[in-house]
Amino acid sequence: MAITIVTGEIDSGKTAWMQSRAEAEGRVSWLSVKVFAEYEFIGYDLHMTPTGGTIPLARADSAGGAPSDWFRFRRFWFNPEAFTGAQYFFNRQSAADSTFILDEVGPLEMEGKGFAPLLEKLLKSGASLMLSVRPSLVEEAQRRFSFEAHEIVRLPL
Repeated sequence: MAITIVTGEIDSGKTAWMQSRAEAEGRVSWLSVKVFAEYEFIGYDLHMTPTGGTIPLARADSAGGAPSDWFRFRRFWFNPEAFTGAQYFFNRQSAADSTFILDEVGPLEMEGKGFAPLLEKLLKSGASLMLSVRPSLVEEAQRRFSFEAHEIVRLPL
């Protein structure tokens, strides 16, 4: 099992870099893709490859309200169905000879929410992982989830 951390500041290209790897190599991935409405950023959708399935993941406060079953964390409202869907998607995969890509392990996961349960399952699976993590959280993520990165890719390259 090898773990690669892809790190860089916001808008450094982590998601695009990971998405290109997922598509080129046919990897199973969970990507947090920015969503815009009339050129205005409104939040993120969870894009899962290789199926191409997409689920609304988070909406910014500035985008207007969120459904009543979503929860708030900092400046975003999160859709719990996205995290449930991500775990369901994982349960349908084979961990054998796979590299899983998870974008992102952030402040929400440091509090044990969001993708934290999925990340714990991924780590237990023994598969290789590629994770996006903000530079300020790289050490904390490794401590919190008890793993050591074999490689750290810092973007922009």
